[in-house]
Amino acid sequence: MLEIVASDHNLCGEAPIWDAAGRRLLWVDLGSNLVYEHAAGKTLVIHRDLMVSGLALNSDGGLVLAGATGVHVDGRTILADFFNDILPDPRGRLYAGTLHWGADGLVKPGQLLLFDPSGAVRVVDEGIEIANGLGFSPDDRTLYFADSARRVIFAYDVDPATGNLSRRRVFAQVPKEEGLPDGLTVDREGFVWCAQWYGSQVVRYDPDGRVQRRIPMPVRQVSSVIFGGPDLTDLYITTAADPWPSPLAPPGYDPKASNQGGSLYRLRTNIQGRPDYRAGLSSSTTFSRV
Repeated sequence: MLEIVASDHNLCGEAPIWDAAGRRLLWVDLGSNLVYEHAAGKTLVIHRDLMVSGLALNSDGGLVLAGATGVHVDGRTILADFFNDILPDPRGRLYAGTLHWGADGLVKPGQLLLFDPSGAVRVVDEGIEIANGLGFSPDDRTLYFADSARRVIFAYDVDPATGNLSRRRVFAQVPKEEGLPDGLTVDREGFVWCAQWYGSQVVRYDPDGRVQRRIPMPVRQVSSVIFGGPDLTDLYITTAADPWPSPLAPPGYDPKASNQGGSLYRLRTNIQGRPDYRAGLSSSTTFSRV
């Protein structure tokens, strides 16, 4: 049964992650420059005054924050650009997508970057329009990555030693009338769960990219998903209250409608997610593109 966990009317709730050690859910309201924590039934603001659109746990116990001004570790900007979603890999590297989208649409193509703890930052894919959700298959050999503007979830082969990506292919194509693929996560069975912005639903895809299940939502702007809870069987779903009447909106989208979103939801399931990896980034390291 779908339930509301926090109803603070997030302008744009995004980037949920589960901290198993702290037994807490973290997410952002990028429209209000806030980072939230929900633990033991209470919701607190743990960071403010920085536009954050991507969160990751770091190996030092802190957080990696990504957003309009760059990627930040321990209060230091390690690389300036406009970033959206981020994802650590098993070796402490960090995938991060850049985003350059203005009021009139695409300003310039974005990139998918890979941050190495050594300080090297490499381009692993480019030509991205709206970089969004990232997730690994259970064996960590496939990376899923949503380009919202193209309405596509891509799949890549991952080289575990280097983090390099190859053989990009379309994993799933979202029909225009269903909205845009946004944040995503992968469960232990290898099924991909993706929030559909404008689409009033979360979609579960099987490992071949076929729709296996649809979870209807009472709001239009469904932004991201993550598994959490003691057994990683609670699906947390972020949504956004601030309407976005973009050229990508499906037919019939009404920016004045009252059901855009804004709450954080939880769905109890019998399916188990996977714990998040931690980045191994240090604020004392000099990061630069190579």
